[in-house]
Amino acid sequence: MTKEEIIRRLKDFSLFADIAIDDGKMEKIADILEPRHIKSGEYIFQQGDHGEELFILTSGVVRVCKKTKTAEEYTIVDLKSEWNVFFGEIALMDNDERSASILVLEDCDVLVMGKEKFDTLGDQHPEICLPITRVIIKRICKNLRNVNNDVILLFDALVGEIQSTQL
Repeated sequence: MTKEEIIRRLKDFSLFADIAIDDGKMEKIADILEPRHIKSGEYIFQQGDHGEELFILTSGVVRVCKKTKTAEEYTIVDLKSEWNVFFGEIALMDNDERSASILVLEDCDVLVMGKEKFDTLGDQHPEICLPITRVIIKRICKNLRNVNNDVILLFDALVGEIQSTQL
């Protein structure tokens, strides 16, 4: 992909919604991205790996997987490039362990944004990285709310089960 094609493609992603109209800002984003091709059957990263990169899926299909306590892998969701998805965004905020694995189902192309380059760009151009950071934080907050709701549902189900066995 040429730089112009990358910029045009990036404008489709919600991650860049607040800066997509500014080609200068999008060019600076394109400058810090590294294209990678990954073959079907390979993992982009695995749960527990140390993470410092966000991935923008530009072609192909990937599967988000998690492992149980007994190391059995289960599917969370399959993601297609036409859905304009990105993943690994928490690594730009906190380079800790990956919370899930990404398995490539169909050969894919990704654009990779490393934490160090993102931080450097943010130091030099906060007007570019602040809107991206806001999108990431909103997504993290949404996920946290969903987890909280799941915990309440599980707690209610557990209480209901305990109460039904006591009758």
